[in-house]
Amino acid sequence: MRRLKKAAGWFADFIEVHLPIAVFVLLFLTFLLNVFFRYVLRNPLNWTFELSINAFVIVGLLGACAAYRTEDHVVFDLLYTSLNAKGQAILRIIAYVIVIIFFMAALPGTITYLWKLRAVTSIMRIPRRLIFLSFPLLLISSVLRSAYRLVLDIKALRDKTYVQSYNIEQRDTSI
Repeated sequence: MRRLKKAAGWFADFIEVHLPIAVFVLLFLTFLLNVFFRYVLRNPLNWTFELSINAFVIVGLLGACAAYRTEDHVVFDLLYTSLNAKGQAILRIIAYVIVIIFFMAALPGTITYLWKLRAVTSIMRIPRRLIFLSFPLLLISSVLRSAYRLVLDIKALRDKTYVQSYNIEQRDTSI
């Protein structure tokens, strides 16, 4: 069980942290190369623009995984913060159930669409399905994290502690 947990943690780190960082570095270096060729050599490279745009899509979608992982995403919590701990736990449970239902509903259609997608980029001939593979990864990552957090919040509600017990070590309590 420990090996499986370690492998899952490694895979999550790869998808949510290391891969977006690597793609962002590639995007940045490609952007610099584009600037150099366009403004210094006066001979722009077309492929650098295409690669930058497609890398940006991948970084955006996988970056959303990382933001959800550490709860650094934008939230509207006016109602949430006005509730007591039990009410907050109930709202979290409702939110996780909604995320799980809608993302699971979107997953089969997304995978089917990508499986049938034959389009390639115009210059580099990169299959679009490879670029947009980051979207089902976002859906799967969000569902798994939401399911994990849902179980913890249900246990907290059952035990009447109501405390959110995930990402505690990552939270900045000085604010």
